[in-house]
Amino acid sequence: PGVAPAALDAARDAFHGALDAWQEVEHLRQGPAAAADTHIRVKFWPDRKSLVDKHLARLMANKNGDILKADSFAHVSIAVQGFPALERLLFAKDAPASLKTGDGSVTPCGVVRAIAVNLHAIAADLEARWTKDPAAGRPAKRVTTDLFNDLATGLGAVAELKLGAPLGSDGKARPRRAENWMSGRALRNVAHNLTALQDLYDGLATAKGAHIGKGEDDLIRHQFAYLIKTTRDLGPSVTAVLETEKGPLRLKVLKSDIQDLHELVVINVSEALDLVLGFNSLDGD
Repeated sequence: PGVAPAALDAARDAFHGALDAWQEVEHLRQGPAAAADTHIRVKFWPDRKSLVDKHLARLMANKNGDILKADSFAHVSIAVQGFPALERLLFAKDAPASLKTGDGSVTPCGVVRAIAVNLHAIAADLEARWTKDPAAGRPAKRVTTDLFNDLATGLGAVAELKLGAPLGSDGKARPRRAENWMSGRALRNVAHNLTALQDLYDGLATAKGAHIGKGEDDLIRHQFAYLIKTTRDLGPSVTAVLETEKGPLRLKVLKSDIQDLHELVVINVSEALDLVLGFNSLDGD
């Protein structure tokens, strides 16, 4: 049998709450967050080869339910260890009927539970490592440079990946390339990303020794606030926006404005803290 509708609603609410939290820390790709493929295990995206679907089908075909035990599941394909695979199951068109339960074998409900346990373990481990040694033994200048790279990379990822992917490069919209398109929250993600990046900017701009001109600082802060409000006003779903007459144009303008903010931030923060933008951690994605 499938799960009860009320149970599915509760699971979806928990999914959204957990993913909201992740979206506000995913820009941190240095120090403890760089270890053990943390990011790709939590959120395997972009998925240009549909590996989530392929490995999820392979997992569902497994007859041995022991693979869903925590120690074993941590070693299955990283494509099915995190939010994208969880989304496929929780937001399938035929849910909750498709979320079958059972004993001793691999079931959709069992996979949902295994992914949730896995994500909790990853989060607990990451929190412990950040609490123990957030700088991971690196000198202060290196930490500041890494955070600057995270800020620049984060803004670039929002514009080029999170908005660029569904907009398409040939003028043809591709809403199913959006992040979390099934759960209809691609723009909700962007709003959380921008909020977290605004906080990171504030930390760098007010750091000891930082000298950003008041005019430039005011402009950057105004742009962050404006873009966050604009994104929220569009609603959570990229698909819904793209289906409106002016939706594609609004997303293109939003993307362009974030690109402009990216340039403004890079120029002013690098000069204020005497930093050089380094390796883009998304280059290998």
